Amino acid sequence: MNTNDLQADIAKLVTPRALSAYAEGLGWSKVDGVNGLISAYRSPLSNSRQIIIPNDAALDDYAERASEAVIRLAAFEGRSPQEVLNHVVLPPSDMIRFREISPEAEAGDVTLEHGMRVLEGAKRSLLATARSVAIPQAYHPRLSREDAKQFLSRCRMSTARGSFILTLACQLDSTVAIPGMEAVPFTRRVTSLFVDTLMALDRSVQTGKADDLLDSVKCPGVSANFCEGLSLMRPDGDRSTLTVSAAWSRSLLSNAAKPNLQIVLRQELFGVAEELAPRLRSVPQPAPGWFFGYVKELCGQSTVEESRPAGEVRFTLIDQEQEFQARADLSVNDHAKAVEAYRLSKPVQFQGILHRLPRVNRIEIVERFDILGFGENSTGL
Repeated sequence: MNTNDLQADIAKLVTPRALSAYAEGLGWSKVDGVNGLISAYRSPLSNSRQIIIPNDAALDDYAERASEAVIRLAAFEGRSPQEVLNHVVLPPSDMIRFREISPEAEAGDVTLEHGMRVLEGAKRSLLATARSVAIPQAYHPRLSREDAKQFLSRCRMSTARGSFILTLACQLDSTVAIPGMEAVPFTRRVTSLFVDTLMALDRSVQTGKADDLLDSVKCPGVSANFCEGLSLMRPDGDRSTLTVSAAWSRSLLSNAAKPNLQIVLRQELFGVAEELAPRLRSVPQPAPGWFFGYVKELCGQSTVEESRPAGEVRFTLIDQEQEFQARADLSVNDHAKAVEAYRLSKPVQFQGILHRLPRVNRIEIVERFDILGFGENSTGL
């Protein structure tokens, strides 16, 4: 492919660091001794195969040299140069692409109502997946957790012709990583679980075992919210399909990970999702309970709008003389009480809904938070 075939006005927006990170993510190694205006990278397959990456975006021919590097990387990966260019022009992101193939989408456009429905379905299913990363459960009464909202707010959307195509760029630095797994950004956990959940639905169609998806331990991403969002994206027509492909950011690509993944969602899969949604909504939800224990760690943060910290606090809780660990998000006022309890080594009590998880238990909807033996507001258990 000629470099002229790539848009120069887009190629010049690619930073040298983005090109270098993309190459390094694919296993290319920097050649020592080549410094200054250019860097040379050696292929992981052959020492004699190299690419040149310009280091100065102010060079007169920067767009042309950047385009050459994009074309070489695309050939190495087996992707189209335009797809690679679209990837590197954005901040490090996982790309989730929805492509509908149906009679309605043949001309490359759909009705406004249908397009809005697909967009809303993508939004709901990704938001539900972000909630399931923190707490796997059959139905999420609220999808407004801060980490999930922050993830969604940093996603970027683009479209393309050639059927109806919607591409979402999910930036890796969108939120703070889940405690205890700092090496894996929250965004990567969301996009991975999103794809894993679609694959689990696809397997259930092949095996006829849709009931297995009702187990949130085995299938943590399957929720009523996810299925409802997926149903909104169902294309019209018995033979119409929706292909979902994922391209992981090359700046965070493990040796075991496949850089690209593709799943074809057929009508049978949407039928399973529509059948599961009401069943998942009817699964009994855990009831609120009282908790007693001590503040173990304060992880809350202040914001531009609020100087006082709020957010996650970790507890050592006592239940029938046995200790267990849990974390909860506290409001500004409750977080201030937690700070005081930690400072004074005083026990606390509060109401909430406990979700027992494999790593760290979580308590949702915290209410009536108080310090025991401190002031006259203490209610006792």
